[in-house]
Amino acid sequence: MLFGPPWRAFRCLLFVIALVAMAAGTARAEESRRAGTVRLETASQGRGPIELKPDPAGRAPGAPSHTGELVIVNDGKEPLVVSRIAVRGDSSDPRAPPKLSARMVDGSLPITIPPGASRKANIAWSPERTARQRQLFGHVVVTTSDEQSGDVAMGVRAQPAGILGRLESHVLSLLVGVPLLGAIATFLARAAGRRDERTPHLVAIVALGVQALLAAWVYRGFTPDVSRADGNDGLQFIEHVVWIRGLSAELFLGVDGIAATALLVTSVVAFLAVLPERTVPRGASGYHAGLLVLHAAVTGAVVAMDGLLFLLFSSIAIVSAGLLVGAWGGSGRRSAAMRLTVPGLFAIVLFTIAIIATARQADPTFLVDGTRVTTTFSLPELSRVALSVKGATLLGGALVKVCFVMVLVASLFLLAAFPAHGWLGDVLVEAPPAAGILVAAALPTVGLCGFLRVGCAVLPEGMRWASGVVVALGAIAAAYGALSALGQSDLRRMTACATTTQAGFVLMGAGSLTPQGLSGAIVLGATRALACGAFLLLAAVIRERVRTSDATRLGGVASQIPGWATALAAAGLAQAGVLGLGGAWGPLLALLGVLSSYAPLAIVAAIALVVIAAAHLSAISRVAFGPLDPEWEKSELLEPFGGRFPDLTGREWTSIAPLVVLVVLLGFWPAPVVAVTTGTVRDLANAVSPPGPDQVASR
Repeated sequence: MLFGPPWRAFRCLLFVIALVAMAAGTARAEESRRAGTVRLETASQGRGPIELKPDPAGRAPGAPSHTGELVIVNDGKEPLVVSRIAVRGDSSDPRAPPKLSARMVDGSLPITIPPGASRKANIAWSPERTARQRQLFGHVVVTTSDEQSGDVAMGVRAQPAGILGRLESHVLSLLVGVPLLGAIATFLARAAGRRDERTPHLVAIVALGVQALLAAWVYRGFTPDVSRADGNDGLQFIEHVVWIRGLSAELFLGVDGIAATALLVTSVVAFLAVLPERTVPRGASGYHAGLLVLHAAVTGAVVAMDGLLFLLFSSIAIVSAGLLVGAWGGSGRRSAAMRLTVPGLFAIVLFTIAIIATARQADPTFLVDGTRVTTTFSLPELSRVALSVKGATLLGGALVKVCFVMVLVASLFLLAAFPAHGWLGDVLVEAPPAAGILVAAALPTVGLCGFLRVGCAVLPEGMRWASGVVVALGAIAAAYGALSALGQSDLRRMTACATTTQAGFVLMGAGSLTPQGLSGAIVLGATRALACGAFLLLAAVIRERVRTSDATRLGGVASQIPGWATALAAAGLAQAGVLGLGGAWGPLLALLGVLSSYAPLAIVAAIALVVIAAAHLSAISRVAFGPLDPEWEKSELLEPFGGRFPDLTGREWTSIAPLVVLVVLLGFWPAPVVAVTTGTVRDLANAVSPPGPDQVASR
């Protein structure tokens, strides 16, 4: 009788209780749905963000006021109480620039909105004439009695008028888009019957020339000391729209102290590298289109402030670089392309894992239009996540440490730092000159952006944890690159060794956790590209004439080509970091930053500088003072030039002289590259070494 009538009665009682609970839950849900429900919209009844427009009738002293309207709608069946409307951010984290305000148009808070009705709020921004931020991106947060929705937000933005008019707010899109349009134009010209080699070359020159002018405009308009305390996360020339809403991905572009100089330098180097290049072995349209796509991808990676966008541009850059080497390189092009592409894509995979794992731990936030999300790939937003406090894990270890190791390994490859440096020498030997110069100048810049923005800003706890290892790796890379240069006679491979040495100083500067070291890492990214671009251009010039860039075979040529030899000496010594030339300031600042905490490693790196300078001096002295090889007197290669080495032509001087002049001038006046880093260095230093008793900079 265990399951007799008493048991059946008990089961019936449980069933009745369950029915009552379900009915109560349904009633509560219905009651909740009947409550006031908040919805925000713009005055045009569309999605955000609200575009604030100049208001001539309400000018603030010295500057026009920008205004817009926010509409708060009650979609529920009960009254909605609005208790708070405020600009998102606080004194410790001012997300928007100063002088942004929000208030109800009619009445004061709290205010009640009847069912189906709406109320308007006025959003106003009155920037002062001396304001350092000339753009506005932010959110207005509204708190209501709608407990299900919680705090809701609407994005706001403003762009004061500038000389470029409407293009003022799309300069970065143009920087990325102009080379892409040039690549499309080369194929359209071919489809229209223009199959000569000159047309795609001219298209590439025009596209890169326009891009260089735009980059100069950005550099000129960049305010150096802007930091996160000024709002907009310390970024300028921002473009920010929702990209893939379901993934919480955004098209988020911006310029910081890393990008301001890098954009100008890489654009100028790319333009000058293409300028003297007359012919390619085959497929001129495809080759120049590939160059333009590569440079557009590099530009996009440098200004990308969304993690997924950075990964997309970096992937395109590596694949297009591999295609350029594999399709238009020398006899060993396939091997060189594989050594570049396979490890490069593996580095992107590591970056991807680190960014996605970090994004999954993000705090609830808002997209640029105000959509509430629980995941974000915005690098400034991810930099606010306290990963160490959350105690998240990945692969059995602390997430912040595992992700930092992944970022470090990936950055070693892109920077061409030991032990992931071997690809660069092969690429420079096998790639066509312009492609090799662009790869050597640009890919390490992408690695620098990834390492500082993800490794330092997003994962500062990981950088603090591994700072000693990072500095040690930097010292080893610097020493290895310098010793390798001693055994090199090919000018192109010497540049690869110098790049490895410079990558070591980038790691040391970042690992020092000091403003001086971080500034040195950023400065090195710009000056390195100038010197390396000039040196590789000179190596390409001599190779085009006599099919060699081996210094042992070029002994004594300075007597016949003094202009080429003089330019080579200036570019080579700048590349080696010799004091008095532009390439010295980055390593010097990195050494100053690391000296107080890691003096023995700083000494190793300083010795590496001496060694690599000696390697370059040896090659240059051989070219300048060595005896001229008698084989050149009867060489068929020199017959078109009257049996003598021809010096630089006017067209070649047009490409080489600006780079050489810049590296010489920057040696005496480094302010154009050092001062630009001020605000960004302050933010990075505060992230990796926050104020307090353990702050490295205060020791």
